[in-house]
Amino acid sequence: MTGFHLDGENHWVAELECGHRQHVRHEPPWMERPWVLTEEGRRSRLGIELDCRRCDEVGHAVAEAVREALAAAARQAYEDAGLSGLCAEGRWELALDALRSTGLTSAIHRALARPH
Repeated sequence: MTGFHLDGENHWVAELECGHRQHVRHEPPWMERPWVLTEEGRRSRLGIELDCRRCDEVGHAVAEAVREALAAAARQAYEDAGLSGLCAEGRWELALDALRSTGLTSAIHRALARPH
């Protein structure tokens, strides 16, 4: 956490190092954050890492896009090798080669461009 500010409804919002923001409420018994109620308490939390849900969503989307791109490349290589008459072992080797050589940049860019 790099700072704090109040939102339009007077709720405290943590400013995160990644550039995102996250509410940090003290709402017993669900959320126990009494430190958020005082300037001293908030100041004591500066520099502490808070998991960013938005970054987690983006990371999950990128990981899923990479998995999908790799699976599609492996399936396509396996099928193409089968049509070429290769045995199962040869088909598997080509599928593994496709995994190693698949460019992932476009899949990652598409995942990052989707709204999260």
